[in-house]
Amino acid sequence: MRQDWEQIASYFGAARLRSVNDDLQTALGGIEDVAKSISQSAMRQGLFGWTSMLDLCIQQTDIQPYSGPYLRVSPLASGMIEFRYLDTAIENRQWHRTEVPTQAVWRLEAFFDQLGWRSKSA
Repeated sequence: MRQDWEQIASYFGAARLRSVNDDLQTALGGIEDVAKSISQSAMRQGLFGWTSMLDLCIQQTDIQPYSGPYLRVSPLASGMIEFRYLDTAIENRQWHRTEVPTQAVWRLEAFFDQLGWRSKSA
């Protein structure tokens, strides 16, 4: 179910505070920063998000979650964050990057620029 960006940011903030694993806390903080960045920008009007366990899912169209292409932002046990664009079921054809949490917002913006989402959603 699609959620409000402030709700999503709060969800990841609460998950970060509950975590006892320092690396996971760091990764969750990076995802929280991503959600806050979207909630505080004009992009919040053109991007639709939801949470799935500890993943943040983002799509550009207001359709049922998982029914079209979407970006999944996931915390990794190493403390890194994985960005994976699910536009095909063939995993080795999916765009994906791993990033340090402090660069999560930058990676999100680079992804938007690469796919042209910024011009459509900002």
